[in-house]
Amino acid sequence: MDSETFNDNKSPTILLREKELLKGETVHTFKRLDEPLASSTGLLPYKLNAHFFYPDDFKSGEQRTTIVFFHGGKWDHQVVSELAPQALHFKERGAVTVLAEYRVSTLYPSSPEDAMEDGQSLLLWLRDHHAFLGVDPNKIVAAGAGSGAHICLCAAMNHSILGNEVYNSKPNALILYSALVDTTKKSPTFKYFKDKKVATDTSPSRCISRNLPPMIFYHSEADLHHPIDKIEHFAKKMQRKKNTCILYPFGLGTHSFFNFHVNHKNFIQSLESSDNFLTDHGFLDTAPEGTFISDSFYGPL
Repeated sequence: MDSETFNDNKSPTILLREKELLKGETVHTFKRLDEPLASSTGLLPYKLNAHFFYPDDFKSGEQRTTIVFFHGGKWDHQVVSELAPQALHFKERGAVTVLAEYRVSTLYPSSPEDAMEDGQSLLLWLRDHHAFLGVDPNKIVAAGAGSGAHICLCAAMNHSILGNEVYNSKPNALILYSALVDTTKKSPTFKYFKDKKVATDTSPSRCISRNLPPMIFYHSEADLHHPIDKIEHFAKKMQRKKNTCILYPFGLGTHSFFNFHVNHKNFIQSLESSDNFLTDHGFLDTAPEGTFISDSFYGPL
């Protein structure tokens, strides 16, 4: 299943997957929208939730590294559980993990601008309520796939981001799968934006500067949605600005090559790499020898 081409986010298969993968979650509403949601039964109030997973040894009053996962779907479909396997791994590694909801056009009359705003709203909300939520406000990692990766990049790179007198919505590090880095007129994603000037001005490719958070990209050389040459060019420009920007290319696979249910080997490789990336940057403790991604949990390669 391709993270950018879901056909029906209410199909029985996807709903069952959501139910199983979200077991044990703690749900908090981080945003309520003024306009109601249209449904077959009339108008319903619309809200956006954050789905939390806490480590088994988490204690009240602690503040831990928090990793927020934004699913893909080309801003159209909501599949909150897409990156749940990654979230569950990092929960076992001691981080608080969060699966994010954001506005998608199949549920709300929305556009990418709305999704970008929702992502920043969640990141700012995490910092504003960090003591209650158990979040270290200085160790918030944004992870995303496809359009979800675009949300992460915009939160980290846009010249104008949400904030208040105390906090802003800029993540401290990024993990990016099959990322969308160009929303200018040359990109096929340009058409999804209501405001074409916003599409150009907020395109990550146009927002490269110094002192950006460290980030790592995972991308297939066979990706037809977002060709890897754009990611290579983006990474080189980031590095010329003295930013930490790593590209981990995969030779084979679809746009969703990194997902647990698509390719087990790619999933393991990208997960181990991102674990090492976060460890190297001080977001996680070093994994005890012999305990990383045990076969009993993930099965054989």
